Amino acid sequence: MVLKKLTLLASLACIGYMGISCSAKEDQDSYDKFYGSGRADREKAAAEAMASAPSATERKIDPDTINSLSVTEDMDTEIGASDERSDNSPETAGETVEEVTKGEQTAQAPAPKAQGPPPADIAALLNKHTCSACHRPYERLVGPAYSDVAKKNYSVDRIVELVYKPEPSNWPGYPPMIPMPQVPKEDVQKLAKWINSLN
Repeated sequence: MVLKKLTLLASLACIGYMGISCSAKEDQDSYDKFYGSGRADREKAAAEAMASAPSATERKIDPDTINSLSVTEDMDTEIGASDERSDNSPETAGETVEEVTKGEQTAQAPAPKAQGPPPADIAALLNKHTCSACHRPYERLVGPAYSDVAKKNYSVDRIVELVYKPEPSNWPGYPPMIPMPQVPKEDVQKLAKWINSLN
């Protein structure tokens, strides 16, 4: 009788182990689909590279190399350089005129909004509905950052639709979001207004 029970328990344990092994393989394949495979190999290669790289105290600087890179006082006369420009174009310190013009336009653009934590009521909703598990205000986590969502200029109603029925084609390169029908519409609308304020 005891032998039969032990045999039954052993066979159940084996079946359970095989089921877990299959599940783990399927989970690993699903993970690799979105995040890439070879994590252990990458970590091992990085550790080996760090171990073989010389530390800052071990690096030697050859004085002859420094001397050969130094600039002499009479270099302009040796090369025949001149302060005059032959093409009458403005001096741009190694940049093209397009780069300088673009830089001036960028300087005139309004400053981006300050990146701070969300307001307390918004943070409470994000935690309550587990949004924070996949999203952050200004950085990619599992899903896109809220500031990136704001750049898509979705309306509040469109964000509500996407929370209830996500469209993975809108965010290639991200794992698909699960539908969140349990989140009350009023909460999603409040979050959507905050998301749009980040743009």
